[in-house]
Amino acid sequence: MKKLFFLTTFALISFISPAQEIARSREEEAIIALEKGKAMESNGDWKNALQQFNLVVGYDPKNAEGYYHRALAFQNLKDYRAAINDYSRAISLNSSDGNAFYGRGMCLFEIGRKKDACIDLSKASGLGNGDASTVMMNYCN
Repeated sequence: MKKLFFLTTFALISFISPAQEIARSREEEAIIALEKGKAMESNGDWKNALQQFNLVVGYDPKNAEGYYHRALAFQNLKDYRAAINDYSRAISLNSSDGNAFYGRGMCLFEIGRKKDACIDLSKASGLGNGDASTVMMNYCN
């Protein structure tokens, strides 16, 4: 009976391990793509950065930072609606990210949704984003 228990346990562990390794390697690939994308972002290479951030969210759909950086790339490429969608996804995964609220607010301004923009900027300011406070003073009166 003990032998059967150990053999069954070993078989289950062997079966689970490859799945865990695949999950871990996808997470690792997401981290690598995120770092590559951020390096491209810092050089202003938004198109290639966007490709890396696409990989990040493909490998790890719950990676708030990946959605944030992809939104930033979309914003810099002037695809404001795609940026808003990704900022929203980043916020849904991490509602304490003042930078995501700020970015979404700025994109909302770009498409003429001032009231919604000011709401997001207020949230961003409340979360410590100083740029949001400055923009609010100038445009949300």
